[in-house]
Amino acid sequence: MNMRDAAATRPMLVRDWMQAGPLTIVGDTLVSEAKRLLIENNLHALPVVDGARLRGLVTRASVLRMGHFATRTQNPDEMAFFVTRLKVKDIMVRRPATVQADDTMELCLQRGRELGVAQFPVLEGQALVGVISATEIFQLAAHCVASSPPGSHPDPTASQPAPPAPATRSPS
Repeated sequence: MNMRDAAATRPMLVRDWMQAGPLTIVGDTLVSEAKRLLIENNLHALPVVDGARLRGLVTRASVLRMGHFATRTQNPDEMAFFVTRLKVKDIMVRRPATVQADDTMELCLQRGRELGVAQFPVLEGQALVGVISATEIFQLAAHCVASSPPGSHPDPTASQPAPPAPATRSPS
């Protein structure tokens, strides 16, 4: 087996596809600041850490939902609370599902499908080392499609064969 064959048979690991050194926040960060970071950096989630240890995950959807609630009530006190006192630790997902850096991408994809999640914090032991999201998974899919031999996947523009005609009984 040559080096090229060995590389082709090596399993695809999360560490090879993850976003290393992700932007993180601490639990005492204001939700309004987390919202700003999510939007400015075009992120779907931010890991919440204490040192290098993962404590939770705050998602763009949950932050936007809280902001929408505060503005919908049209109550100045609710809005002031959202802007000046509501903290990430109050709305974060505690103990989010994670994957290990040495897990295979196949396992990562299976877990995502089973749990219905589009991103995972990536750990090495207990330390946060990255995140993997739908963005990286689309990159993986593009890589796999580009490296597959021509004709190995169906052509979506090709016409499908007609289904067989239903069987008819001859009159007896």
